[in-house]
Amino acid sequence: MKKTTCLLLVLLFWMSFPLYAIRVPGLYQAEVPVTDQLAETREQGVAAAMRMVLIRITGDRFAPERTSLQPVIEKADDYIQQYRYLQVPVTGGEGGNDGKELHLHVQFDETTLNNTLRDLGISVWGRERPSTLVWLAVQDEKGRRLVGMEDKPDYIRALDKRAALRGVVLIYPLMDLEDSSRLHVSDIWGGFSRPVQEASGRYQADTVLTGKIASPEPGIWEAQWTVYLDGETTSWSADGELPEIVLDEGVDGLANLLAARFVQSGGAIETSRVNLQVRNVHTAEQYARVLNYLHSLSSVTDVQVREVDPGAVEFAVTAHGGEVSLKQTITLGRIMAAEQDGSDNVYRLLP
Repeated sequence: MKKTTCLLLVLLFWMSFPLYAIRVPGLYQAEVPVTDQLAETREQGVAAAMRMVLIRITGDRFAPERTSLQPVIEKADDYIQQYRYLQVPVTGGEGGNDGKELHLHVQFDETTLNNTLRDLGISVWGRERPSTLVWLAVQDEKGRRLVGMEDKPDYIRALDKRAALRGVVLIYPLMDLEDSSRLHVSDIWGGFSRPVQEASGRYQADTVLTGKIASPEPGIWEAQWTVYLDGETTSWSADGELPEIVLDEGVDGLANLLAARFVQSGGAIETSRVNLQVRNVHTAEQYARVLNYLHSLSSVTDVQVREVDPGAVEFAVTAHGGEVSLKQTITLGRIMAAEQDGSDNVYRLLP
């Protein structure tokens, strides 16, 4: 009960602010179970941790299998920033008893690893990623209904676990009176996009994921997933012997779609300079806000001030992926918005 209450409080906190894109934490760290602290075991654990990290930062679920990335995995030790061992509580261990399991927690050096991947012609998915709102409908012995953290917490935990592996962050609706008045389970089941988009508006997420899962007979689970992104709709189906399988397929499909949209191709990851102007900058505080924001973008390597005019500042920004990557990231951040007067690379600072 306490855990559920805390999660609801977090959601209420989120509702006080625009969600927009999320700076995903922990992309360059991973935790894996190990049997002991011997050097050989640690080396194997570090390689396993690197495989997990490569999936997150490339957006490619098959990254560990790519021939081009095998040298990175084999020399994973070279990228370690720090590591430590943890005793992690587990339930239902040997004999069904609770106990502790030894884990190896590894933090890799972001800059060194990113540079290596880019030298190999492999694009890196930055920390700024779209926020995704999830509407989940279930059909079981209780009938069809929309579910949340209180109704099906195991499903939510399964979604979040897979999302952590893929480097995406999911948010969930409050399922309050406003949600129930705007969206019904029949809307999800029937694939009606308009009520989904209207109900999702209050959350201001970049992406919306809907899922309907059912078990037509014992041992068979089926799911239909739909993503709404930038006015486009993409759907796919999944089936498996357990609900966790079709839930994983929902998150994997979402992550694959986002990576295809927001990760630049290998041929476009060279570093180049982009001149851009930011308007609506009148105070030192606003200037610092823009400068700090540009420096914080993971694709940006350098920011120089070219010219300062009343109410506007022009910057020279050096970024991996150049203009296309920079525009995409700025749009996600929603700190600045492109001017609609036809000017190229001209933005205004948002309130």
